[in-house]
Amino acid sequence: MKRFSFSPASAGVATMTAAALVFTSQVSVPVLATAQTSPISRMVLQPGSKESSVIVSWRTQGPADKEVLEVTGPDGAQTFEAEEKDGGAIAYVSNYATATGLKENTEYTYRVGSEEGGWSEPETFNTGSFGQDWSFVTVSDAQIGVDADIKGQTEQWNKTIGNAVADAPQASMIWSLGDQVEGWGATIAQYDGYFSSPEIRNIPTNALPGNHETYPSDLAMKHYDEHFINPNQEPDLRDFYFERNNVLFLGLDTNASSDADIERHAEFMRKTIENRGAFNDWIIVGMHHAFFSQGTHYTDGDVTKLREKLAPVMSELDVDAVLSGHDHIYTRTHLMNGLEPVKAPAKRGDVLAPNDGEVLYITTTSAGGGKFYDFQGEDGKKYPNARMENMDPALPHESTAIWRQDYDEDYMVVDVTGDELTFRTYNANNPNLVDKVTLKNNDHAIADPREEKPTTPAPATTTEVVTTEVPTAVTTTETKEVPTTVTTTLPAEKTTKTVTSMVPTTEEKTITTKVPTTITTTKTAEPSEPSDPSKPAKPGEPDEPAKPDENCDEGSTGASASSADSSDGSSDDSCSSSRGGMIGFLLGAISALIVAGGVAALDPNSPVRNNIQSMLDSLYRMYTRLF
Repeated sequence: MKRFSFSPASAGVATMTAAALVFTSQVSVPVLATAQTSPISRMVLQPGSKESSVIVSWRTQGPADKEVLEVTGPDGAQTFEAEEKDGGAIAYVSNYATATGLKENTEYTYRVGSEEGGWSEPETFNTGSFGQDWSFVTVSDAQIGVDADIKGQTEQWNKTIGNAVADAPQASMIWSLGDQVEGWGATIAQYDGYFSSPEIRNIPTNALPGNHETYPSDLAMKHYDEHFINPNQEPDLRDFYFERNNVLFLGLDTNASSDADIERHAEFMRKTIENRGAFNDWIIVGMHHAFFSQGTHYTDGDVTKLREKLAPVMSELDVDAVLSGHDHIYTRTHLMNGLEPVKAPAKRGDVLAPNDGEVLYITTTSAGGGKFYDFQGEDGKKYPNARMENMDPALPHESTAIWRQDYDEDYMVVDVTGDELTFRTYNANNPNLVDKVTLKNNDHAIADPREEKPTTPAPATTTEVVTTEVPTAVTTTETKEVPTTVTTTLPAEKTTKTVTSMVPTTEEKTITTKVPTTITTTKTAEPSEPSDPSKPAKPGEPDEPAKPDENCDEGSTGASASSADSSDGSSDDSCSSSRGGMIGFLLGAISALIVAGGVAALDPNSPVRNNIQSMLDSLYRMYTRLF
């Protein structure tokens, strides 16, 4: 496939493909190093669907199925396969690839291309903070190519975005709110001018479609579609969303302004905010056409319809701020509840605490300086060189809190925290602060259960008192009461019957009763390994009670051995306590039997003697088995 080519010597002359269509532009196209010396051009770094991913798109002369994105960080290099993005442009092949799994506050180097088609020069970016405190830059209407001055507006665009990034070096995103190019004239050269900015290769840049992306016809959107890859874009509408840290960003293609299109915008916003809004501190909508401004587009039919039908939806969904361009005049509204302003005295530096449904709208002016619009009042008239301080207060719209037209290019820095959202707008060519306004948060994010990570408890040493059921002989000291018949002088009785009937009964009571049945032990738990909720608990881990020690259970003579034995390695102590109890039991039993045996020995013919001997043998075997 033959593609357009440009050179400094023949700027503006383009050779098209099979149709051999040739057109000439009477403009001076800037020399773009990457576009002229590398097979890779128009490379732009873009935000992914979340802060841990980025998208890179580029124009190449190589086959799309061989192109890759190579990202190198502290852990080495990773390669991500490219896909072709075919929007219908026939002048080149557009590719994109998405890098995922990026780490916070980490610098990466990347390049794109292939061995067959060549490689781009390496570029770097830093992911920045993934926390609540971060910043981004907003610009609009670079609109390179107004009045065919591609060179002048390219230079101003580079100056505006360069000064913005220098002013906010911590910024980790750029949001371009539409009209990147003029559209009319040499469209390809205009896009080359926009992509000449080095900042858009080092800071993720998302660009909304403006009305000038559709000129000279809707077919011109093929250039936008091939270069800007919007995360989570609707299949049949250029509405999309992405999340970064604690902000949900929604982009609307307000070129689509029919009644059906507007209903689709509302449906998209409701669906997205219902699914993702609660998990973010802030909801910010970006679109090219401004609902509320002091520019001449305020009374346009498409803008009027969009405003009347969608502003109530913004309030219904508790959107925090709406950022726009299109009117080339800075305008900040009062807080708006639908179409109704919540009026209050306004000044530069306002801190606003919105209630539910109250939305702030900000319209920015040109970043490229191709054109500016005069103030247009409620009377429909234009007022060139007007200043807010000198304007009749009846002329601004009721929605307007602050406006300014100083015919200077602007950029806006947005500082984000969990509690505040601050917008600072500056002139691009001098340090003048145009406006500053802060929103207080009245609706903080909730944790997203789909993204919660398991927490690991810190090791801890605990002391617990355990009351354990043990055999009756657990106490090491016990007093045996010998029946009174034991002390009787049997020879005086001269009867075998009296001795035989009383000794066994008295011995059974002495052995099995009058002994405590519980023992209280104290133990200190050693630090244990935390459990992993993603894995089934092993026996003895905190998620499952430990099994009793088999050796202790064997010698417990049927008594309970489940003494709340935990997984901290204290089973040996518990087992020792049981053995100590058994010693007391055996000694007590042997003592009682010896006493009974002494009584029985007085009568050699007593049948109890054999029973006592058998019991002594059993106790001895038990002793040797345990010890």
